[in-house]
Amino acid sequence: MEEENIELDSEDNLDEHAVKMYFKGVSAAGPGDSPGSRISGVGVVMEKSGDDCPLRVQKRLDFYVDELVADYLALLDGLSVAIQNDIRRVYAFTDSESLHNQITNDEVIIENPLLLALRERIKEQSTNIETFVLKLVTTIDLQKALHLAQIAVGIIISSPPPDDDSSTETCSICCEEKLSSMMLTVKCSHRFCSHCMKTYVEGKVQSAQVPIKCPHLNCKYRVSASECISFLPVASYESFERAMDVLGSSNRIYCPYPSCSVLLDAYECSFDCVECHGCGGFVCVECEVPWHASMTCDEYRDLALEEREDGSGLASGRNKRWRRCQQCRSMIELVHGCYHMTCM
Repeated sequence: MEEENIELDSEDNLDEHAVKMYFKGVSAAGPGDSPGSRISGVGVVMEKSGDDCPLRVQKRLDFYVDELVADYLALLDGLSVAIQNDIRRVYAFTDSESLHNQITNDEVIIENPLLLALRERIKEQSTNIETFVLKLVTTIDLQKALHLAQIAVGIIISSPPPDDDSSTETCSICCEEKLSSMMLTVKCSHRFCSHCMKTYVEGKVQSAQVPIKCPHLNCKYRVSASECISFLPVASYESFERAMDVLGSSNRIYCPYPSCSVLLDAYECSFDCVECHGCGGFVCVECEVPWHASMTCDEYRDLALEEREDGSGLASGRNKRWRRCQQCRSMIELVHGCYHMTCM
């Protein structure tokens, strides 16, 4: 089974009996932390030349498998549907280097019995069509198939974007124009492409730089592990969760207000301010003192000890009628105008 030199955007080889098959398997942690909550799914999109209605396969598996096995199952399901629809030539695309090498090179030894059986099954299916070509591409080229798989396992609720949706946005990390369907919105409302967010979060986890702040310049929002479930591979997601668990157990602070001594998790908050669930006071997690809304942490530390507020942050906050924004959880103050507010 050889890899032919075909162009991703070329349709010269396609007719009514030929398709470009984009397939992707997804495995993710479902609701809860137990192993039984993990889920897997597959997505396949098969495009014909000049056909506005591509063949699609979308399935949530009844069992959990790692992503390499999920990719194998996606390819196998795609081939089965292609054969059922009288497709004779399949040009398949994967972002899994392991799968690509194992399928295209018979000399690659597979020790996993399940993968070995799946490879033999795929080879058997490929004998039922005239041409089967497997090409290695980037994840960006598999967005439609990935979207189907993510919807199948429930980590994306919205429907897939229409095939004619060509609206684009500029990712502020890579500064490239990306399809809107490839963009992710962090809870602080900043948007980035899924590829950049995956690279950014994985890099931070690998270098033990947690908690991870939003990559937008000067944004202090801390990205939660649950927000990354839609774009991180299972192994990276679990590493992120472990890093946050270790951080949470070693980064607890006591409420600094004199009448309270509740133990707070410094990284329960999304920003640098946490609300004590005991006394209701606002605490700066960076300085471990009452919240100093009118100055930065550096400015606060430069103050003489006698000039620093001592327990007055709570009273000040109440007197100034501070409130939390229900969307981003930032502290806000009514300066003028009506009570209506719009989170920016």
